[in-house]
Amino acid sequence: MSFASNYRRKMDGMGATQYERSFANKARQFELFFDNTLTRQTCIINGKKTQAVFQDHSQSNNKDLSDDKYLVVPNNVEVDVGSYVNWRDNDWLVFTEEVKTIPTHQQLKIKHVNMRLKWVTDYKTKAICNNGEGWGAYVQNQTLYTLGVSFSGQHTALANAKMMLYLQNNEETRKLRVGTRLFLGGQVYKVEFVDPISRIGLINLLLDEDTKNPEIDNIDEQIANYWKAEEYHLSNEKKPQESLEWHIQGSEKDRLGRVYTYKVVSADADGSEVQHNVQEWIVEDIENLPFIIQERNEKQITLRVKDDFRLVGQTANLMAKVNDSVKNITIKIVNKFG
Repeated sequence: MSFASNYRRKMDGMGATQYERSFANKARQFELFFDNTLTRQTCIINGKKTQAVFQDHSQSNNKDLSDDKYLVVPNNVEVDVGSYVNWRDNDWLVFTEEVKTIPTHQQLKIKHVNMRLKWVTDYKTKAICNNGEGWGAYVQNQTLYTLGVSFSGQHTALANAKMMLYLQNNEETRKLRVGTRLFLGGQVYKVEFVDPISRIGLINLLLDEDTKNPEIDNIDEQIANYWKAEEYHLSNEKKPQESLEWHIQGSEKDRLGRVYTYKVVSADADGSEVQHNVQEWIVEDIENLPFIIQERNEKQITLRVKDDFRLVGQTANLMAKVNDSVKNITIKIVNKFG
């Protein structure tokens, strides 16, 4: 075999094009890092034992409330948003997946599971979700950091304890709906809003504080609605009825540094726009809120987007409560110009 043939075979083994050779070099660099880093540890992802790299995440942009980590794994590891990770005898939930420009590996952000939810899935056998183990959730207090207030009369705002939680989107969790009661930290909350769409892989629940009832709640086991007159699951609970079809009107793509106003409207019989009073405005995001609240009242809310390029691509939910029904609009932050 000639020298030229040997050279071509060697180069083809490294990659037929310059791009392929550069990509292979990047992949080897990652493999070298992954094999030698001190942050690589054994963990369990979706029930499978594997090796992963855990890196600390800055606390400056997550309200200092959670010990977030980056999860770095090879491309052959099956993991996605909504996956559960068990590491150092603690459960973590995958929240976001970075889209790598050079896809030599996977990098995802995980949050520490700080609550385990349990509910009855079969009243005949008293079966509890996830084979009795319950589902891990990341819970944060919306009362402190968003607009968890209700209005009384013209201008009086009343404190209203609210929780926002995220858990894996699966067959059991998809059965949770408005009106479901759950124990969180020794207190019972009622689901006001369910969003399985805004963050694919996760289900987002907004909950309002409720009253414990020892006649139906198993306080020792922290399971609400453990006993019922009926022997069937939550399908017997009545869903709140809406008296009108309304929606939040406003921009779904907000530019850095600009001001946007939102209101609740519906269409009259003749097609004309009708504005409605809002019981509550709630702004929600798992990261630092990208907005500054300039004004809010029963008629509208005005938000100014922070002028910070790091927010580009971030999404947040704006929720409104009307006639005890909650709806949302998902807002994506985009560049100031373009």
